[in-house]
This record gives sequence, C-alpha cells and structure tokens, in this order.
Amino acid sequence: MESLYLTCRSLTYAQRVSRVLTAARIQNIIIRTPQNMSREGCGYAVRIVQRSLAAAMSALAAAQLPPKRVYKPGPGGLYEEVPV
Repeated sequence: MESLYLTCRSLTYAQRVSRVLTAARIQNIIIRTPQNMSREGCGYAVRIVQRSLAAAMSALAAAQLPPKRVYKPGPGGLYEEVPV
C-alpha cells in the first residue's frame, strides 16, 4: 500500500490532524517531514495510506484543518506533490 504524507505547519497542528483522522477511523502516524519533502525546512507530516485520502480530506475539511500539502513517494527517493 502506498503511503501519502499530509504536511503540517507545526507539531501541534499535526497532533490535531491526527486526532481528527483517528476519530474518523483512519490509521495515521505523525512523523518528522523528510528534508527532501519540505520546502520550508523542518516540520511534521501525518502519514496515511492512499486509499484513505478522500475520507481524510473530508474529515479534515469538516474540522477546518487542511494540510499544507499532500505528497507521495516518487522515483529516486524524492516526493511528488499530490493535487487535492
């Protein structure tokens, strides 16, 4: 299963996102944003599986907690932004 990464502006924001996803029964985990993913330096991301993206975005929209960006692993260890 392919993972997606919902980037967040802070650890607190990532924790809020994670709580909303958990309440929606979407498995997730908070991680440090890999350097080659983040354009703004260090940060946090919430990892989910790709099949949960639509439900995750719906739950986050209802909670008014949109992610900064969504990424998926790409070739050569880089990450590609996923349009949402």
